[in-house]
Amino acid sequence: MRTGPIFSAVFYLAAALCLWPLYVHATHVVGWVQATFKLDRAFQLPSAAIVTHALQAGLIMWAIGASLVLYRKGQPPIAWLIVLLALAPTLAGFAAAT
Repeated sequence: MRTGPIFSAVFYLAAALCLWPLYVHATHVVGWVQATFKLDRAFQLPSAAIVTHALQAGLIMWAIGASLVLYRKGQPPIAWLIVLLALAPTLAGFAAAT
C-alpha cells in the first residue's frame, strides 16, 4: 500500500510528536537519578511513580521505532494505530485541560 508524500509527511510529523511524551517521562527518570546520586543514595530503589515513568518512556521508544518500521514496510494502518496509541494519553491530557 503506497501513500502520497503529504500523508507520509503527516505520519512522520505524528511520529515526531511522540517525542514530547518521551521527553516528559524521561525527565522524571533522569531527575530522580541525578537527585539519587547527588544525595549518595546510589542503591535506593525507585518509587512506583519513577518505575511507571521509565516503563512509559520505554514503551514510547518502542512505539516510535515500530511505527517507523511498519510504515516503511508498507503497513501504514498499523503504524498509525501505534502512533495514535502512543499519543493517546497526551491527547487526553490536552482535551481534559481545555
